[in-house]
Amino acid sequence: MVERPGTHALRPLNAPRPLRVRTGSGGRPRFLHLEGRSRRVQHILEIWQVDEEWWRKPISRRYARLALDDGQIVTVYLDLLSQRWYLQQG
Repeated sequence: MVERPGTHALRPLNAPRPLRVRTGSGGRPRFLHLEGRSRRVQHILEIWQVDEEWWRKPISRRYARLALDDGQIVTVYLDLLSQRWYLQQG
């Protein structure tokens, strides 16, 4: 089967993926479950919070940019409304 331009399904760019996270004191991420393995958070490089769109559907997220024990840098967030963690892909 040959796929013609415009006939394939579009995927959103930078779509977040659900993520299992083990936290430490203060709810800070300590371990992430990525690619079937547990990865230790070596350093938290940055933390920030986004609260917006209250007039439509509220968004409240706490983001963290993390350095992992294998040298990988990732951005994750905790959805503060659902209390679920996500990997924000770049």
